[in-house]
Amino acid sequence: MRELSATARDYFANPRHAGGLNVDEPDVTTVRVEVPMSGEILQLQLRVNEQSVIAEAWFKAYGCGWLIACGSLLTERITGLTLADAGRFRHHELVERLTVPPEKLHCAVLAEAALQTLTPIPSPTREEGG
Repeated sequence: MRELSATARDYFANPRHAGGLNVDEPDVTTVRVEVPMSGEILQLQLRVNEQSVIAEAWFKAYGCGWLIACGSLLTERITGLTLADAGRFRHHELVERLTVPPEKLHCAVLAEAALQTLTPIPSPTREEGG
């Protein structure tokens, strides 16, 4: 396995928002995605307010250091976004900021997949001309 970049090492060694929220609270949503072949798992829990803004984002990860770093940066990045904006988040940002190597790209893709599962991307609306 390729050594973690300095930024990824920081997010791995000092994960932000690692843990979880109370699933019995009505404003908490949980999603879990996994890679069956490798056994890697990423769980996201979000507290979303009445304005559809992510007030809190937490993660749990079972996998390599790259997956933990991706989960950590993802939660930091989406806190404060609306669900619609979070739904437009793409894994490329994780790849660039953490310098994820090609053989670990699936860790960043898994993080994006968790958001896509949680928040479907709204279709663009067309204004009908008349």
